[in-house]
Amino acid sequence: MLWVLALLSALLVEFAGDTRTELLVARNQYENAKARALADAGVSLGVIGVLDPTPQSQFPADGTPRRFQYGDGTIRVRVQDEAGKFDLNAAAPELLANLMRTLGVADAEAVAVAQSIASWRRDHLALPPQDGRNLVPAPGRLPGAAFEVVEQLRLVPGMTRALYEQLFPFITVYSGLPDVDPLTASEPVLRSLPGVNTQDIQNFIAQRQQAITNPNALPSLAGAGFLAHRPVQAATIISEGRTQSGALFARAATVVITREPATPYHIVAWRQAQRDEQATAEADAASAAAAASAAPLGNRRSLERGGD
Repeated sequence: MLWVLALLSALLVEFAGDTRTELLVARNQYENAKARALADAGVSLGVIGVLDPTPQSQFPADGTPRRFQYGDGTIRVRVQDEAGKFDLNAAAPELLANLMRTLGVADAEAVAVAQSIASWRRDHLALPPQDGRNLVPAPGRLPGAAFEVVEQLRLVPGMTRALYEQLFPFITVYSGLPDVDPLTASEPVLRSLPGVNTQDIQNFIAQRQQAITNPNALPSLAGAGFLAHRPVQAATIISEGRTQSGALFARAATVVITREPATPYHIVAWRQAQRDEQATAEADAASAAAAASAAPLGNRRSLERGGD
């Protein structure tokens, strides 16, 4: 009888342990799904912010983050104008080489990889169909572009995984422009422009947001006078959803803006994004005091414009 009781006790302990493990797994899955839903909601917020016709309330497209409170979770949204990046199909090889140098790549490697990119563009340029039909490019891309997606850069001779990951945030295939927009370009992109006074860049970045709503407030940046600001035509929205328990999911979506009533935008890329650990840590430290008072989504006018 004692052996039977001992066996039953052991079975009950094992059953309780399995049940507890299953509950923890289910709880983690629920939290991860919740974080993912928050991140996807943040993409919608980013699209609405880009399409906002009022410049004063429009989301900044220079990567400046915005933070929202939603239920017991938070959403952190960044919008990066694709015109603030170097286009793989249009940027001069010298600009791409400068970008690599800015990111710490040795001069010889930077020049060699930039030339490989130029060669790839020549060798893979799509030709018009033989039957005379016109090529219809995908939204936001140049017709006949050699690079249809940024990921094709991995196939270029001399491109390593480490270098690709360094370049990825600063390159695009959706602007079709040989230059960049100085009002939305990131600091590494601005530092890669020829003739730009790098000592002025920090001050320029701090002041440029005013120029979007007031062109007369455009700060000076020596060497960037040939660049022009344009309305956002394509942007990547990076949204991080975080639950109260700390579960985190990051979503990146690239949208092409048409502003047509029926289809005001097209989503051309949708992927899970890598967490920006440094940016997230800095944002958490800077906004710890403000997190408790973050504005609810129902009150758009109370949202703060600045970084968290």
